[in-house]
Amino acid sequence: MTLADFTPEEQAVIDEFGRRTIERALFGKNTHLSLCKRLFSLFSARDYNLTEAESMLRRHLVWRKEFGLDTILTDYTPSEVLVKYVSTCLMCFDKTGCTVRYIDCGRLDCKGLWNCAKKQDCLKYFSYRIEQDFQELRKRNEKLQKQIFLPIFNFENLSYATATNMKRLCGGQFSRKTESANLGPQWEKNFNFFSFKLLFFFKSPSSGFSKIRIYGADGWQEELLKFIDADVLPAFLGGNKTDPDGNPLCKTFVKHGEPIPKKYYMANEKKKLRVGCEKLTILPFSKEEISFEVKEENSNLQWEFEVKSRDIDFSLHFKGDNFEIVELIPKQRIDTNFETEKGLFKCEKTGTYTMLLDNTYSWIHSKEVYYKAAIRPPNDDKNEQWD
Repeated sequence: MTLADFTPEEQAVIDEFGRRTIERALFGKNTHLSLCKRLFSLFSARDYNLTEAESMLRRHLVWRKEFGLDTILTDYTPSEVLVKYVSTCLMCFDKTGCTVRYIDCGRLDCKGLWNCAKKQDCLKYFSYRIEQDFQELRKRNEKLQKQIFLPIFNFENLSYATATNMKRLCGGQFSRKTESANLGPQWEKNFNFFSFKLLFFFKSPSSGFSKIRIYGADGWQEELLKFIDADVLPAFLGGNKTDPDGNPLCKTFVKHGEPIPKKYYMANEKKKLRVGCEKLTILPFSKEEISFEVKEENSNLQWEFEVKSRDIDFSLHFKGDNFEIVELIPKQRIDTNFETEKGLFKCEKTGTYTMLLDNTYSWIHSKEVYYKAAIRPPNDDKNEQWD
């Protein structure tokens, strides 16, 4: 792909974006063309809004650094349980030379997975696999400029209980938001198929959903063969390829979902925050605020908390002299079954900082929360330890 592949209008926008990023030291001067290629989909997805595109790029660069994506292939070693039991694999290459990643969502042991790993761990593992796909893509064809892949999501055997599991939904939403905010649309087509009649179609060019194809029990085999040669497509997906022993499931190179042994479950550690802590009982449809007045800039707000059972929504807010409330940490569902939730926030401004523990989503269960929280002065060497 070269600049000649774009329309004059697209070239003008991309040139302006390249000028801005170079002037503002987001990229070096020699990366202009590669930047254009990498971020063309970003422009398309953001309707060529330069301000929004630049803001997204800045967030993306910070996220890549924090997540360690630039060195993830050499510095990251995934846990054994993720490697063995997360049912995804690089299955083959499509007719254009792009990678085809298979994800067996229907048989994935979600309950076991959430007992073995945190959602951040799962997201990092999938990011690691996608980076591997891009590496294989470059090895196969260095001239192929499209840094995209074709994912196949198989929802066969997906139970209603699994589909509506809150942890699965929250994990999926978290991954989708992170991907959308930081990676942009990186797939050419996205196939989803079910063993029962459950059909959805999302059409939203700004989000990439227009590329998603969803099928019921029939029709998807023929469609897959339009993009993937039958000789490399496994027989269970409508192709000709089998294992050496003739098994159509191709278990020698395709990873199917299976139950995760309980020996991999994280130890449910004994609750620690019971002595010397504050206790809150948060009723259903209720929430509690824990506020601190910060009188010195660059102080640190430190906290730890545990929920006796189940989970709680947590967020952090700030109110300054103008009385406007600003959300500093967006609401997130916290489960402390396996470890204490700990946090440290640098309070750059003076004002009121409020931790919000929200149980309004629960209809039945009260939540018993044990917590420690304190304001530490700037440069306090006790920031990492409690007295």
